[in-house]
Amino acid sequence: MKQYRLMFTATLILLFADVAADPQHPAAQKVAADTKPAVVAPQAALTELSQYYFAAARSGETAVLREFIQAGFPVDLKNDGSYTALMIAAYQGQASAVDLLLKAGADACIRDKRGHTALMGAMSKAEGQIAKQLYASDCDHDNTANATDAITDKSQMTAAQFAEKFGQSDKFKALATQLQDRGATAKSTTAAGQP
Repeated sequence: MKQYRLMFTATLILLFADVAADPQHPAAQKVAADTKPAVVAPQAALTELSQYYFAAARSGETAVLREFIQAGFPVDLKNDGSYTALMIAAYQGQASAVDLLLKAGADACIRDKRGHTALMGAMSKAEGQIAKQLYASDCDHDNTANATDAITDKSQMTAAQFAEKFGQSDKFKALATQLQDRGATAKSTTAAGQP
C-alpha cells in the first residue's frame, strides 16, 4: 500500500510541477496513440491535487505532505471551507503533520471564515500537545482584548476569547502558564551559565 501511495504521490507531484512551471500552458498528457493528447486545465489540476494535499493533512500522511512541500505546493492554500492544511491537521490531532507544516513555513495565524486559527481548532478538539506547538506562534501579540471582552469582530478574536467562549478558558490559562513557566526556567538556566 505504501509503495502504491508513493508512486501515486510522485505522479501528482510531477503533474503539479508541470502546472506550476507554466500554469497557462501545462504539457499535454500522453494518452493512447489513437486519441488526441489531453491538456489538463491548471485550475482543475490544482483543485485535484489540493484534495490529496488536504487528505494527507487530515490523515497525518507526512510522507505525502513532504512530497507536496518539496515540489513547491502552496503550504497555506485554503480549501473550499476556508481551512488550510495546518488547520485541518491541528483539528484532526495530527501532531507530526502540524510539526512538518510549521517547519515548512505554514502560517499558524491564518483565519478561516469563522475567524478561527489552527490553535483554536486544536483547543476545540482538546488537542493539548498540538495547542502547545501552535501557542508559540503568538497570533494575538498586537491584540489587547481581554478573554472576557465581547467579540465584535471574529477576525480579531483572540485565542483567549475563543477559549472563554467555548468553555476552554481553564485549559487555555493552564497552557499559557505552563509555557510561560517553561520559558522563565529556560531564561534563568541560561542566565546562570547552564546549557
